[in-house]
Amino acid sequence: MRITRLLPAWDETQPRVRAAMFELGLMVSLFSLYFVTRGIAAGRAYDAFQNAFLVMRLESALGLAIEQQLQRIVLATPVLVTFLNGIYAFTHLWTVLLFGTWAFFRVPDRYREVRATFLAILGAGLLSYTLFPLAPPRFFPWRGFVDTLALMRGVNYDHPGIATLYNPFAAMPSLHVAFAVFVCLGLFRLSGNRLLHGVGMLYAALMTLAVIGTGNHYVLDCLAGTALAAAAWAIVPRLLGRSAREAIPLPAVAVARSRFGQYRS
Repeated sequence: MRITRLLPAWDETQPRVRAAMFELGLMVSLFSLYFVTRGIAAGRAYDAFQNAFLVMRLESALGLAIEQQLQRIVLATPVLVTFLNGIYAFTHLWTVLLFGTWAFFRVPDRYREVRATFLAILGAGLLSYTLFPLAPPRFFPWRGFVDTLALMRGVNYDHPGIATLYNPFAAMPSLHVAFAVFVCLGLFRLSGNRLLHGVGMLYAALMTLAVIGTGNHYVLDCLAGTALAAAAWAIVPRLLGRSAREAIPLPAVAVARSRFGQYRS
């Protein structure tokens, strides 16, 4: 008896589970495309270094050149270096997937705007990498910057498995920060849970600290990534709402067809 009662519930759940697996596969595929595109669209070295000098000068003029001071604080604590290396290297993909899965099941009516906003951030970031290649701070050890991933984990960026999917000049904006802020703002928009809000803000702050502390991004990269995520959340859902309002509802289409059929007869 209990089994027969459970069967209808499972029948109702199956389509949703299949849809969730499709969306998860789509997100993984998009991230794979992101890494492949980064490798294919690797920027030009000369332009990347010239742009880096430009960013450094601009940060100095604005009083934002705090990367070296921050790195000195981080390097003084090896445990903190290891922790930030892990945040930078391993949470980038999984946090977005976890947030997307949460949104799919908890707020399915808003999932469309989550996916569209993510795609907007991804597309804008890849376009920026192509138009504005930028050498990250770790390319300037003579200026005091340290590549903590290479220092602590022995990462070899010239390894064939890494070089194919790796664009060393994909720094502006920081998509690590952009996706962290995307998750943070998404939790604020889609949930009233203050604990989730706190988790989102903490993760965005940790990712910002990680990308600067590991020598992978400038402060301006982080500000650009934050602005990109905020702009995407502000614009994309409105565009989706406008397109939904302008679309002809299905019942209206059915009525129009029935009337057209009457006129023809």
